Amino acid sequence: KLPNSCYQERYEYFPGFVGEEMWNPNTNISEDCLYLNIWVPQRLRIRHHGDKPPQERPKVPVLVWIYGGGYMSGTSTLEIYDADIIAATSDVIVASMQYRVGSFGFLYLSKYFPRGSEEAPGNMGLWDQALAIRWLKENAVAFGGDPDLITLFGESAGGGSVSIHLLSPVTKGLARRGILQSGTMNAPWSYMSGERAQQIGRVLVEDCGCNVSLLETRPHQVMDCMRAVDAKTISLQQWNSYSGILGFPSTPTVDGIFLPKHPMDMLAEGDYEDMEILLGSNRDEGTYFLLYDFIDFFEKDGPS
Repeated sequence: KLPNSCYQERYEYFPGFVGEEMWNPNTNISEDCLYLNIWVPQRLRIRHHGDKPPQERPKVPVLVWIYGGGYMSGTSTLEIYDADIIAATSDVIVASMQYRVGSFGFLYLSKYFPRGSEEAPGNMGLWDQALAIRWLKENAVAFGGDPDLITLFGESAGGGSVSIHLLSPVTKGLARRGILQSGTMNAPWSYMSGERAQQIGRVLVEDCGCNVSLLETRPHQVMDCMRAVDAKTISLQQWNSYSGILGFPSTPTVDGIFLPKHPMDMLAEGDYEDMEILLGSNRDEGTYFLLYDFIDFFEKDGPS
C-alpha cells in the first residue's frame, strides 16, 4: 500500500491536461505523511538471506530519491517515481521518502522563540529528509545496502534539496554522491533569507485569522491559534505570498542551523566535503511554469 502524501493543494488550473494532473498526489493527503519507501531487488533478498551475519553479506549501492515540486507540492508515490524497473534490472536498492511541503514544511518564525525551539523553526521538510537519509545510513546493511555507497538524487526542488544535504552540517557525510536534476541550492527559488521567510510567516499568521501582533509578546499563543486553523485554510492562504514565476512562498531558509550561512558563501569558503556530483538540465528549463504565470504579465487594458 502506498503511503499518504503530505498536505498540499492539487493543481487544477487545466482540468484534463495530463501534463498538469500527472504531478498531483495519487494517495490521500494528510499531515500524517512521513513514510519511507524501499525497493530491494528480489535476487538480492535471496542472496542476502544466508548464514553469514549481515555485516559479511554482499552489499549494493543505495539510491535515495527526493521529489520536486517547488517545495510546495510533490509526493514520492507518483507512478513516474516507481522504482520497480530500476530494482528489477540493476544491483541497487532504491529508497524515497515523503517530506512536508509548503508552510507545513518551511514556516519560519524563529525570531520570536529561543534558539532550538521546535515552534516554526523553518526547514522542517529538510529535517524530514535528513531523518530518512540518516535512518538509511544506519540500517542499510540490514536489507543488503552499503552505507558507504549512498547516492542522493532529485529533480527541481529535489535537486536543490540534494545540494543542501551535501553542504549542511546536519547531513554532511551521510551520502557519497549527489545527482542534481534541474535544480541546485544556488537557484534563486531554492532558498530565502531568514528575514524574508519571517515576513512571509507573519503574512500567513494574519491571513489565517491569528493575531500577528502577539508574536512579539505571546508567540506560543499565536502558534496555538495556528494549530487550530484547519490544514485546508493554511494550504490556500500560504499562496498569498507567491511572487510570480518561481517565487515560491515556502523554501529552505538560511536559519543558522541547517543552513548556517548563505549557500554561496559556504561554497566560496570551501565549507563542504569533496563529493562526486552529477548535474543535469533541460533545453527549456522552466518553460512549464509559463502555463501558470504568463497571462499575468499582460494588463487587461494595456496596449496590444
